Amino acid sequence: MGKLKAIIFKSKKSIIVTAVLLLTVLAGGGTAYWWYQNAQVQEVSLQTAWKGQLAKYVPITGDIEASSRSSLYPSPTAKIVEVLAVEGQAVKKGEVLARIDSTEYRTQLDKQTINLANAEATLAYLSGSSAEMDKSSSQNAVSQAQIALESAQSNAAALADKLNNVEIANANAVGQAELTLENAKAHYWIAKKNLDDLENAMYEAECSLETAKAAYASAKLNLDIVKALYDADPILYAVDYQLAQQAVNIAETAVWNAELALDSAEMSYKAGYDAAKLAVIDAETAVHSAEITLSNAKNAADAEYAAAEKAVSDSETAVRNAEIALSNAESAGALEYAAAEKAVSDSEAAVRNAEITLSNARSGAAVKYEAAVKAISDGEKAVRSAGIALSNLQTTASFSSATTEERISNQADQIALLKTDIVYLNKKIEECDLKANVDGVVTKMDVVANEYPQIGDAIIVDGATEYVISLAVSQYDSVNMRVGQKANVKVKGLIGEYKGIVSEIGQSAEKSATSADQDAKVAVKVTITDPDENIKVGYEADAEIITIERLDALRVNYEAVQIEAESGKAYVYVVDSSNRVEKRYIETGLETEYDIEILDGLVEGERYVADPDKEPVAGVKVRDSGDAD
Repeated sequence: MGKLKAIIFKSKKSIIVTAVLLLTVLAGGGTAYWWYQNAQVQEVSLQTAWKGQLAKYVPITGDIEASSRSSLYPSPTAKIVEVLAVEGQAVKKGEVLARIDSTEYRTQLDKQTINLANAEATLAYLSGSSAEMDKSSSQNAVSQAQIALESAQSNAAALADKLNNVEIANANAVGQAELTLENAKAHYWIAKKNLDDLENAMYEAECSLETAKAAYASAKLNLDIVKALYDADPILYAVDYQLAQQAVNIAETAVWNAELALDSAEMSYKAGYDAAKLAVIDAETAVHSAEITLSNAKNAADAEYAAAEKAVSDSETAVRNAEIALSNAESAGALEYAAAEKAVSDSEAAVRNAEITLSNARSGAAVKYEAAVKAISDGEKAVRSAGIALSNLQTTASFSSATTEERISNQADQIALLKTDIVYLNKKIEECDLKANVDGVVTKMDVVANEYPQIGDAIIVDGATEYVISLAVSQYDSVNMRVGQKANVKVKGLIGEYKGIVSEIGQSAEKSATSADQDAKVAVKVTITDPDENIKVGYEADAEIITIERLDALRVNYEAVQIEAESGKAYVYVVDSSNRVEKRYIETGLETEYDIEILDGLVEGERYVADPDKEPVAGVKVRDSGDAD
């Protein structure tokens, strides 16, 4: 019995040992299997396909401008007598900003108004019972002719003295014009030299840069040669290789310094070129104007002297005619009295015109250069006045045979000319009020009260209702732009973003004459649709113009999409619910810098491998590199 128990005990012990060993083997095998399974899981970056706005932008930088602008450039020959606005002031359209001296125009207007009244009275006289009036007044003709004769004789003597004064005044005018011409030529050569200096500085900076680049290329070539020797024998050519590297560094620094110098020269050139060029143009214009003024002064001297001399001769002729008319008036009837009265009246007018001509000749010789432009306008008026005078002389010459109807017609023509002059003078007086053409803010006010403007002085009003960004867009981007496209705007220095819309696209592309970028650029304007008080004209802004937009596009990141070499088809690696990889062919749409639109092959919410650096094998299990174990 004891032996039986011992045998049974040993059997149980063997079973237990066997079971323990079996459990140990099974546990080890499970652990090994677990390690095997985990060794097959590939760690990748997973993302989810999602829908949202997808857009393609064209980023461009430009300057903010007012959508509307009123620019006034007063003539340098017109004196400013009053300034009614300052820079920064808000003004309305039609508001007077400054006034030009209108004294001369108003004086001429007063004279022509009086002349018109006299002419209309004469016309009324001619249209009425002039024959009866002539008969009643013929009795006074002799006495009036006698008075007119004495007056004409006295004025004729005075004209001879004034003629000498005309010669002196004309000589002074010519001398002043010659001095102005010499000064203008001196300013021209100074301005020309400044422009040449700018161009020479630019050229020297470009030559320095080319020299530095050549030195750098030579040092780089030498480094390549020494490096090959150094690679073959580092010990022998260690010093040479180090010196070659130093030479390349020095040459590279020289290139950098030369580029900085060229940039500085370009900045100086850009800053000074326009001003220098304008100064040359202004100086050329001044020389040309001074030459014209000198020529005009010389011609005016001759013309004025001849006119004054002729006025004296005419006045002497008028005296003789008046004497004849007086003799005829004393011996003739009523008709001869009327003719004598007209002749005496004409002689009085001729003497008065001679005095006016002589007075104008004397004052015209002393006019400054700034009145040269005005002299042209006065010359036009003189032509019209000469036409009126000629008409009067022709009327006088044919008085004896002219009918009443002809005299009335001639007088009506004279009235029409006077009315035209009055309309012209009123218009010139109105133009002396410099008015704003838009509602906005005065951004430039160069003129000063009681001073003459300089060439280029301006009064500028920028419209305050809308702001636009002026952009220069390359032809490659402009072909995709359309009026009405949306834009996102960021103003440099301001927090936040504004909305905009493409409002204008230029019809031509131009290359910049100064920029190193020689791509043809198209002028594009973007209107800011939600401006606020922080925006100012002249600020720099970045605009992102949306050329293509999808509001509900299914998208994946750009790196996830692969192209099959054999078929050229696009595909992504999709991960199913059990984290196993599947190669999925897709159809793509809009591509941006970061995302690609998926038209077919994926649905929203599906996971995909975002960065397949290594080709995952279909069916392999993966896990997100961002997930915990």
